[in-house]
Amino acid sequence: MNALLLSVLAATPSGTATVPLNELVELLEPKGVEATKSVAAVTSLSLAGRPGEVGLWVDVEATIRVVSGTAVSVSLLNVTADTVVESLPDLAEAVVVLRDGAVTAICNGPGAHRLTFKLLVRASRDGRRATARFETSPHAPPTPLKLDVDDGLFEVPGASVVREWGGYVVFPQRGAYQVVWASRGEVRQKAPVTQRAPVDPLVKDASSRWVTTLEGRATHEVKLTLQLDRPGTLRVEAPAGQRLLRARVNGVPLVVEAQASALTLEVAPASLGSAEAIVELALAQDLGVFHLSGRLELASPQVSWPVSRWTTETVLPKVFTWVRRGGSMEQLGVESEARGEVPGKALFFTQHLISASAPVVSLGYSVDIRESYFR
Repeated sequence: MNALLLSVLAATPSGTATVPLNELVELLEPKGVEATKSVAAVTSLSLAGRPGEVGLWVDVEATIRVVSGTAVSVSLLNVTADTVVESLPDLAEAVVVLRDGAVTAICNGPGAHRLTFKLLVRASRDGRRATARFETSPHAPPTPLKLDVDDGLFEVPGASVVREWGGYVVFPQRGAYQVVWASRGEVRQKAPVTQRAPVDPLVKDASSRWVTTLEGRATHEVKLTLQLDRPGTLRVEAPAGQRLLRARVNGVPLVVEAQASALTLEVAPASLGSAEAIVELALAQDLGVFHLSGRLELASPQVSWPVSRWTTETVLPKVFTWVRRGGSMEQLGVESEARGEVPGKALFFTQHLISASAPVVSLGYSVDIRESYFR
């Protein structure tokens, strides 16, 4: 039977014959293995790198041409513990995997396969100096590594780096790429910071209120709104005959010595980012005995900063008629009833642009007989 089969196979086929399957496979096996042999090559490789704080980011673009075979594996880059594949190609006919210490492309079937993926090569550091190293496999053609470097953040020293077309190029040494860069001392391309113009110290608004009694006692409350952008010193001097009772800066009470007539205050903006502070003062004065008629001088404290505007309200005894007789302050409106629970007649005065002086108003008074039966 065996001799018959051999004679049939050796002769020129001229008909059909029945051959056991296991013997037929053995006869055809060498020819089948040779037909499925894989043939592939890396025809192009492009590398683009970008230094960063953690390491070197590398964009890889490779073209692999498969002549024959299915599921053909081609190694591209050797990897170490410092190499991380950050992104993979999304292709149906090819994938990228880590196999046997190499980044390996597996292509499905003959043809040209174009792959793109990204690597992170972690850098070793020595102070501001960082070094990243990786290698291509023997299957990959030698190709330069182009670097995109932000000169405001990093500098790239080293003889193996060549400046070219506004960028850097690193050439491989026996298939190995070594990139060295150093962080600059400071970032030169910071976003511009808008600097606020310095603010000149100024009392942008001052207000005071006099309350007098028929017995000749007077209290004088003063509120100063300051314009400033940094800590400073403000000096306040009470007019002759007045004494300082209390003082507060931004709502914080200060210690005032008995019979004090002047204060030197340390002032600062009320809050972070603010350009305003508040100073509050309380003063007292003995005006003496009121007569049937006379004259009254009401003076405000003198401050060391320029004052944009000062407004004064006077609450005076109702039994007198009051008339402005002089002084630096001008009257606003006419005499009226005092507001609130304080009885009396109210007069308002103002003065603008005060420097190196204190506002003063001079009042004349006489007994008010307008509602008397003597009219």
